[in-house]
Amino acid sequence: MKTKFLKSIVISFSLIALASCSSDDDGEMDNVNPGQVTLEFDNGFAGNNLIIGNANTANANGEALTVSRLNYIVSNIVLIDEDGMEYTYPKESSYFIISEDSNDELADNTKVVLEDVPAGTYTAVKFGIGVDREKYNQGLSGAGEFWDAAGEYDMTWSWAAGYKYINFEGTYTSNTTTDEQFWVHLGRASDEVTNYTETTIEVPSGSAIIVNEVMAPEVHIITDANQLLTAAEAVSLESYDNAIMGGEGAVKVATNVPLAFKIDHVHNNEAGNSSH
Repeated sequence: MKTKFLKSIVISFSLIALASCSSDDDGEMDNVNPGQVTLEFDNGFAGNNLIIGNANTANANGEALTVSRLNYIVSNIVLIDEDGMEYTYPKESSYFIISEDSNDELADNTKVVLEDVPAGTYTAVKFGIGVDREKYNQGLSGAGEFWDAAGEYDMTWSWAAGYKYINFEGTYTSNTTTDEQFWVHLGRASDEVTNYTETTIEVPSGSAIIVNEVMAPEVHIITDANQLLTAAEAVSLESYDNAIMGGEGAVKVATNVPLAFKIDHVHNNEAGNSSH
């Protein structure tokens, strides 16, 4: 009996220790048995692949877009596990530029690689689109190398205006115009209107992002460029004189942005292997 009692004490303490290693009191996860996670942003348009320079069918606004650039900033990434626990990727390393561009001098960036992610079974991803108030308030000196990288991808205005969260450009054809140039540049307008937005997207039912020291999952996220102008608010390019860079139009686009993303599928690959 004494031996059984001692064994039960040992098991109890082991379970307590394991629990304390896997989570904090604030509901965030500790970094145990880490692995790598890749988020791949597959840009699309109304259910089709987005091909730079190719015409797309008319959207709900009656405008057929030919996209020459789709660049956006992804930030503040959080992975959420099956129990609702959150792992927040280190903020100082959590700003990324996603880019598909007709400018051949710019290499396309569509992947975000997250290192040292705690082992777990994750069922949702949360992230921001743009630069949050805290980062912006650090000023130019706090922007570091990211400001320079953003400038290379035409994702900045002057520092006073800050970053472009989305740089979406091309031409469109409607009932009244043909091959008209358009510009959609979303960014901070004021302290009251930041246009920074966040989205939480769930892994499809029956799937999960499995992370441990031998697994390196790839999460394929569809970004539907069509939804930027149609998801919740109908934003006609023609009605804004082909350029949306602030004001009411930018606020409407910001409302649409969180609805443009979804997780299409997950590849739970062994480390060192990748697939599509």
